[in-house]
Amino acid sequence: MCGKEIHPSRYSLCVDCGFTENVNYCLRCGRHKVGIGDYCGECRNEPIYFDEARSAVDYTDSAQNVVWRMKYGDAKYMARPLAQYMIDTLIRTDWVFDCFTFVPSDKKRARRRGYNQAEMLANELSALTTKPCFDLLEKIKTTTNQARLTRQERLTNLVGAFKARFTPPEHVVIVDDVMTTGATLNECAKTLKKSGAKIVYALTFASVPEKPLTDKPVQNIRDFRPQ
Repeated sequence: MCGKEIHPSRYSLCVDCGFTENVNYCLRCGRHKVGIGDYCGECRNEPIYFDEARSAVDYTDSAQNVVWRMKYGDAKYMARPLAQYMIDTLIRTDWVFDCFTFVPSDKKRARRRGYNQAEMLANELSALTTKPCFDLLEKIKTTTNQARLTRQERLTNLVGAFKARFTPPEHVVIVDDVMTTGATLNECAKTLKKSGAKIVYALTFASVPEKPLTDKPVQNIRDFRPQ
């Protein structure tokens, strides 16, 4: 992250660098939540097909930097240290599952980039555990890049975009680098369940935190009293 030379370590970070750990998370979508309740305000009323989701860190400046370098800068070597964060998050859950899988890439995009970062993360997680990684999903519909869309457009852009390659195991963990709105993981989970999976969990390195309930300045009750 900072470019300084370091000794090899579990996370490949020096003492001055790090990420914002995702600890105050929504029990449903797994992203950092603003309030003190169990669930965030963004997914409470959304139809969600994955059973639980967890993210290791918040998608803030440092996490954005390493994800973009891995995703667009050919920094495939980052998959191992990012997977270390994810495995530490995974072992704090009570998930019982049969295998890992990953969000598939658009074929044209995969050829241009040369690799699928979600697949790399899933393979690293498999190597760190006793669970296999299966290529369960295929993207069958060309869609607009999610990063260019509004939240509402993201929720509909991927409908019908995936199909299962074969009948999945009953309990699956689907892996991706970042959860933004959760639309991609949700559509993948929906496809897996339609194809035979009973429980689908979602695990990502980072997730976009819930937005504050208001962007307006905080007002004191004295401001409303007559002068």
